[in-house]
Amino acid sequence: MNEMNADILLNADEATRLAARFLAHWGVSERDAEIVADHLVENDRRGVPSHGLLRLPQYAEEIERGEIDPQGQPAVAAADDGPTVIDGRRCLGPVACVLAVEEVIAQCQMYPMGVVTIRQAGHCGRIGAYTEALAARGLIGLAFCSGPRSGHRVAPFGGTEGRLATNPIAYAFQTSAGLISSDFSTSVVPEGKVRLWHHVGQAAPPGVLRDALGRESHDPAVLYDTPAGTIQPLGGEFFGYKGTALGLLVEVLATVYSGEDSADITRVGNNVTMIALTPPKTFVANASRLAAYVRSARPIDPAHPVLLPGELESSQRGDSRVHIAQDTWRRILATAKRKGLDIPEAMA
Repeated sequence: MNEMNADILLNADEATRLAARFLAHWGVSERDAEIVADHLVENDRRGVPSHGLLRLPQYAEEIERGEIDPQGQPAVAAADDGPTVIDGRRCLGPVACVLAVEEVIAQCQMYPMGVVTIRQAGHCGRIGAYTEALAARGLIGLAFCSGPRSGHRVAPFGGTEGRLATNPIAYAFQTSAGLISSDFSTSVVPEGKVRLWHHVGQAAPPGVLRDALGRESHDPAVLYDTPAGTIQPLGGEFFGYKGTALGLLVEVLATVYSGEDSADITRVGNNVTMIALTPPKTFVANASRLAAYVRSARPIDPAHPVLLPGELESSQRGDSRVHIAQDTWRRILATAKRKGLDIPEAMA
């Protein structure tokens, strides 16, 4: 084992097999377990542990509570007077999102754009993965993701109670040098980041959290107290009205557009709306010139050139190992042991 506070290091293939085996032990089919395992490990490889293997115990608990059906299979529902809807049937979120990507691509083969919205699916993970899949097919991909009322941990600007989820927005498109990809919450940080700080005992930085009375706090535990604290909208104390406006946009596009009620306490999982646009033939050349123009800005620090969205995460993917925080690893082992799944500690 590693030193007390050092990360656990796993080979990426080994980590994927571990995650798939873990999910299968909770009744997930082999195909779906592989989809989710690939998604989680890829996130860890990109340096996004808030959406990596840290989520395995969460998914296990949601299956046990009945929020997620491990055998649930999403299906495209007919839409007479509205958008194309994928009924997740309480499936694991990445499984519904993979189907949504396929459906949007199929629409773009017939029309200049495609639009699909997902409801009743579990936590969908890093939605940038799906816009990147669309961009890899030559499309401009956009995605908007909302959460259930139980996940409304973000206070509207000036408020002390959660009324929105972290409601991320993602987009991706092609340039000659590769994909430009952005995936960001409309709160100052995603909830998964706070969850990670809480797990590892790290204080939150200023301007991120408030307790239930609206007082600033650096303790991640306030977000999970009863009554709960809140995450601040993107823009924080002075400019959070912008984050609230963006969060409302996501709520309209992902929840209301799908025909669901944001205040419905029975909703679980995520709602996602994906949009893909077929660009003109000149798009890649023009987008490449735009990217080069932005990169050409003189950096504040010559040792750190200007980066475009997604470049930092892509550069981290070169490591074939997966870094897992000690506390995350202990939680995975404890959850597996409780269910009778043997994961040798020595494998790390």
